[in-house]
Amino acid sequence: CLLLGCLACSEDLFDAESDLVVLNESSCDLTIFVDGREAFTVRQGSDRSLDDIGAGRHVLEALDASGSLVERRTIELTGGEDYYMILEKC
Repeated sequence: CLLLGCLACSEDLFDAESDLVVLNESSCDLTIFVDGREAFTVRQGSDRSLDDIGAGRHVLEALDASGSLVERRTIELTGGEDYYMILEKC
């Protein structure tokens, strides 16, 4: 019975990846950098994610269209831990 119960569980319960989810609640598009590398642009009022950024320390930066730094965060992730970055200003 236990095996059948586990097979019915969501794969998310066993996800060992550390993902980044960015929620852009600001009024402008922002470009996200992870550890100094461009990851993606997230449009105003939307969200984007980056799968498996890896465990450990990471520097996250959000830049506006002119390249100005909007926000910088240093985070520490353990295996399987996701991080939600909510951006409210630009």
